[in-house]
Amino acid sequence: MTPLDTPALEILCEKEFEIVRNDAYHNLDRAAADIRERMGSRGLARSSSLGQSILDEVLARYDRVLAGFERIYLGKWSETDREFTELDHEWLRAKAMSVLQAEAQEAQTTCQTLLYEPSLFFQAWWQKAGPEARERNKSIFKKIEVLKLQKGQKMASKPVSPVRKETIDSFPVIWSLLHPKVVEVAKKRFESGHYADAAEAVFKEINDIVRKLVKAQTGKEYDGASLMQCAFSVQNPILKLDDLGNETGRNIQVGYMQIFSGAMTGIRNPKAHANVEIDAVRSIHFLFLASLLLCKLDERIQ
Repeated sequence: MTPLDTPALEILCEKEFEIVRNDAYHNLDRAAADIRERMGSRGLARSSSLGQSILDEVLARYDRVLAGFERIYLGKWSETDREFTELDHEWLRAKAMSVLQAEAQEAQTTCQTLLYEPSLFFQAWWQKAGPEARERNKSIFKKIEVLKLQKGQKMASKPVSPVRKETIDSFPVIWSLLHPKVVEVAKKRFESGHYADAAEAVFKEINDIVRKLVKAQTGKEYDGASLMQCAFSVQNPILKLDDLGNETGRNIQVGYMQIFSGAMTGIRNPKAHANVEIDAVRSIHFLFLASLLLCKLDERIQ
């Protein structure tokens, strides 16, 4: 069952989200008035402290909106046994894009209304609301990708039918398409029938490669998702995957940071800490993802 098959599910999400959104912004005018009164009593009626306080109040309400979106939309899968298909993934990303872009703009408009005065003294603060809200939106997109990995992992852990011999026999040609490190680490394990071990070993290898690169430059050691977030950070990157001087390059850096990080959380960790069994086909899916990440790592800007 997907949202595309059941319009009622989309309508339900929209109605639930409207309630949460209204609740998040309830009495915001009163809260802003209280801030003005408090600041005014201290002689700060026209100050940076007032501008920042109201901006913080708007963004605190916005965080509640994001939490509501996550609970209502992502929760339809994360809190149930519902299968998360590719159509679901595409629908959820598109929904997040359309809804949260509008919400970020609304946050800026709301902040502008609360801070407006003819001299535009507070313009610098209300203009921060939209960009800051959009930056916070990124957490939702990251969680969507993690949800996809987690749901894929759960599906993979369900009992699967044996792979037909003729299917396995067709795999040798695939090795020529994969990164050499994937072949080196996974091929023998895979051909011995240890499909989950093959996938786990490759993602452990990716973690080890990135860990050594980061340690060589910083002297510090990290692991897993936190390692990837540190290595591919846009603000302070240790490993640059593209030109960060333009928006496209920064988007690529952020996107791959999320994929590297999500792979550690959703693929490597469950296999390392749980007795998960997968079939040959799902193992190949994971190996191709690992191959993509290793190729992108090879292409990094030195």
